[in-house]
Parts: sequence; structure tokens; C-alpha cells
Amino acid sequence: MKQRIRKIDRILKVQERLKQEAELKVSLLEREAVELRTAQEAIIHSMNDHETLHGLFVDVAAKRLQALSAQEGHVEKAKVAQKAVALDKAMQAKRTEKMLTNLKGQDRRETEKKDLAAILETLAKGSRASFP
Repeated sequence: MKQRIRKIDRILKVQERLKQEAELKVSLLEREAVELRTAQEAIIHSMNDHETLHGLFVDVAAKRLQALSAQEGHVEKAKVAQKAVALDKAMQAKRTEKMLTNLKGQDRRETEKKDLAAILETLAKGSRASFP
């Protein structure tokens, strides 16, 4: 039983680490989405600025804005998928944690039963038994 508890405890640690990595990937994707939005806003702001050489770079800025928008769409899809992966990893870790808790409780109950049986056996052998 102790060996099984140790194995499940190791599995739980690995699953917690995988959950952390999945959450880190989600946060990185969120940061990338924010950076893309900021870049888009900067391009829009520069296009609205009348002091720049407005007519010369409209086509280039529009193409760049379109590319950033497409890239943001891909990042948002990846973020949704990664959030699902992170939730799955969290659920796996939670199930393993519950299993570990149940095993530890079962082990504790078995140990208590063995201790009680040993005490009762000692009492049954004779009245000379003393309790610690």
C-alpha cells in the first residue's frame, strides 16, 4: 500500500507540473494576443495621423494590419485550444489528488485496525499487559 501511495504521489507531482506548463502556455498566448492588438492599434493610430506621409504607406500599412489581424485570429484559436488542454490537465491532477487522499485514508484505517487487533491480542493473552 505504501508503495502504491508513493507511486500515485509521484504521478500527482508530474500532473501538477504538466498543469503548470499548460497554464504557462495560455498566459504566453494571451500576452502574444495583447501584443498583436497593441501593434494593430499603433498602425491604426499612425494611419489616422495626418502629419505623416499618409498616401505613401497606406497600402503597406493596410497589408500589415491585415496580417496582424490574421495572426491574432490564429493566436485566439490556439488560446482556446490551450485553455481546454489546461482544464483537462487540472482535472486529471484533481482526480489523482482525490485518489491519493482516498488511498492515504484507507492505509490509515488499515493501520489503525492492525494496531487495534494487536492491542486486543495483547489484552487477551493476559492481564499483565501494560499500556504505553
